[in-house]
Amino acid sequence: MGTFSTRIGVSDGNGGATHWVEALVDTGATYSVLPDSVLRDQVGLRPKERLVFTFADGRQTTLPVGDATFHIEGREVPNRVVFGDEGQYMLGATTLQGFGLVADTTHHKLIPAPKLPL
Repeated sequence: MGTFSTRIGVSDGNGGATHWVEALVDTGATYSVLPDSVLRDQVGLRPKERLVFTFADGRQTTLPVGDATFHIEGREVPNRVVFGDEGQYMLGATTLQGFGLVADTTHHKLIPAPKLPL
């Protein structure tokens, strides 16, 4: 399976400016992750809670999570976002599902989901 990056925007959902970044499309990640400094200082978000996350190797960590509005291809959808470390720019599965998109790893792009489950 290949990986690729795509351009996404993130905003506070309350009329604030949209901050645009290149994010790795990571369908193995549940939530999208962006650097804490970007979310706090450039977007103006604050965490709502802390959740426990498990890595593929079994390690666990607790990270802050908040609510953001994501912007992809002219659309915007509110979704959870994890306040991550510097350099972490990942677009996760729940954000993709919110947009009704899937990753086409052959052509390195996001495409509409063929059938959306109910």
